[in-house]
Amino acid sequence: MDSSDWDRRYAEQPRPFGAVPNATLVAELVALSPGRAVDLACGDGRHAAWLAARGWQVEAIDFSPVAIADAEREWDATGDTVRWLVGDALTWEPGERVDLVLIAYLQTDQLPLVLERARTWLRPAGRVVYLGHARDNLAYGVGGPRSPEVLPTVASLATALDGMEMLSLRHVVRATPAGDAYDVLAVARELPA
Repeated sequence: MDSSDWDRRYAEQPRPFGAVPNATLVAELVALSPGRAVDLACGDGRHAAWLAARGWQVEAIDFSPVAIADAEREWDATGDTVRWLVGDALTWEPGERVDLVLIAYLQTDQLPLVLERARTWLRPAGRVVYLGHARDNLAYGVGGPRSPEVLPTVASLATALDGMEMLSLRHVVRATPAGDAYDVLAVARELPA
């Protein structure tokens, strides 16, 4: 899907993923001390807004102008703690190093490249947190993309984040109204130089 497809989706169904942050991400991030974060492929901003409410300074990027406009309207209480930006995950660059790069449900065959680039944005001990539909979802779960090339595996995430300290790398079963969905979570910390 390109940005115009997502523009249509957000225009036709505002807040398609709800206003509540993903519970798996909340559990992984809640204990972290606030700092600077990037929410890459932020959609309409639920995770960026949650981080901002916890004291983070966030750059929230999505390639859908409609999603970013929705986020600015919905989460205007974030004030200057979130910068809402239209940008492509494959080319965008942050202005300075960050403590956290959050990537939630970015499903692309270019994910290894995105993760490689995200690692370069981190301060020492900074973290990359990825959560998305797993390839196992094709066989066992519901929802999500049906193209295996855009669905990561535990092994593909381990390869993409090789050289970082892996704090968590696992499948997550997520209950949905249509049945269980199978996600994959990777949390990796940059090692000191």
